Amino acid sequence: MEKRPVIVHFHLFKNAGTSVDRILQNNFGEGEWAEIEGPDNKKLDPAPLVEFIRENPALKAVSSHTAVVSVPEYDDIELLPIFFVRHPIDRIRSAYDFERKQDADTPGAKRAKEGDFESYLDWRLSTPAPFQVTNFHAARLKDFHEFTPARQQHLFLPRAKTAMDALPFIGIVEDFDASMARFAEFLRPYFPEFKASSERENTTAPGGHSLNDNLTAFKNRIGADVYAKLEQINEIDFELYELAKEAAKVSV
Repeated sequence: MEKRPVIVHFHLFKNAGTSVDRILQNNFGEGEWAEIEGPDNKKLDPAPLVEFIRENPALKAVSSHTAVVSVPEYDDIELLPIFFVRHPIDRIRSAYDFERKQDADTPGAKRAKEGDFESYLDWRLSTPAPFQVTNFHAARLKDFHEFTPARQQHLFLPRAKTAMDALPFIGIVEDFDASMARFAEFLRPYFPEFKASSERENTTAPGGHSLNDNLTAFKNRIGADVYAKLEQINEIDFELYELAKEAAKVSV
C-alpha cells in the first residue's frame, strides 16, 4: 500500500509556529490544512491525531500546540514532522513579552502583567509544570518514544537527544528562512510544489535586532543574577540547541 504523506507541525509556543502555519496555509488550500488540539487543550496523543487525519482524507498538513512530539510508523500514513528549536532564553523572553501584551485572562498573562520578570519566573517555577521557563524543548521531546514522567528529569536529556536523532527535520528559529528552505527540500519527494516563503508572524522581537542584541537587552532588563539563573535551569535545552545548530551547520 502506498502511504499517504501528511505534514505534522508541532507548534511550540513562541518558536515561530505562527509563521510556519502561514506558510502551510499558503501552500495548501482550504480543507488541506487544519489545526487540532487535545481534549480541553491538553495533550494530544498520536492515535487520535492519526484518527483525525484518516477521517479527513483531503488533509495534507496539520498543526498542533498539544500533540505529543512523536512520529510512529503506520501502514497507510507517513507523518512528515516539522519541529523548530530556539535559543532557550530568547524564547522565554518572547513568551514573557507576549503574555505581558496578551489580551487574555490566562494565569500566565495575569502573572506577567502583575510584577517584574523575577516574580513571574518564581511563579512559573512553583507550578506543577514549570517547563515554560525551564528546559522547554526537552520537556516536549522527552516522550518521543515513551512517556517520561516529569519527576524523572535525569532522563530528559538522553531521551530528547534520541528524539532529535530520529526527527528527519529540525528548524532553527534564528535561521528561519534557511530552515524552511531545508524543509522544502526534505518535502520535495512528497510535495514537489511546496514553496518556503518568508513569513514573520506574531513576533515580539524588535525589528532588525540580532539575537545578541535581544539577549543583552533582556539581561539588562532582568538583571545579571536572574539571567544567570535562567542559564542554569535551562542547561539541557542549551545542549539541545547547540546540537540542533551543529546538525544544521548553522552559526547564530
